[in-house]
Amino acid sequence: MNVFKTSLLATALIAAGAVAPANAADNMNFDVTISIDESCDVISTETVAFGVQLASAGTATAQGDVAVQCTVDTAYELALNAGTHSGNDITARQMQIDAGTATIAYQLYQDSANSDVWGETTGIGGNTATGIGTGFGDATFNQVHTVYAEATIIGTEPTGDYSDTITATVTF
Repeated sequence: MNVFKTSLLATALIAAGAVAPANAADNMNFDVTISIDESCDVISTETVAFGVQLASAGTATAQGDVAVQCTVDTAYELALNAGTHSGNDITARQMQIDAGTATIAYQLYQDSANSDVWGETTGIGGNTATGIGTGFGDATFNQVHTVYAEATIIGTEPTGDYSDTITATVTF
């Protein structure tokens, strides 16, 4: 009789298992998040090249571009330092002859009339360019700032190649 009860109990358990679900289910929700932080980059700079000039007194003009990209609606300022040969004075920018000490004075401006000197002082009353970011990606997002330049040739400069290096800094 024990065998019969055991078989009957086993059959009942098997039958009960067929009726009850094999697996239980449970669920819980979770969040997916991201935070976008303000950011700006100087994307590209273009050489300001005065070209070949005669050694006669006068001025030469040139221009180049600085492109900036910033996150959407991020306010920024674009500053240009004094260069490597000016003694940190934006009013006395100079190009220096390669392998020598002779210099040619020049200035960088924010406007084509050459009246608004471009500098490195940020904040209210500063002499930097300002803008509002439109996003990051391809060149369509570039905020392009034209740099206007004027060199003063006094007529006694030695022949040779003159240059200076300017650092463009975006602050946001």
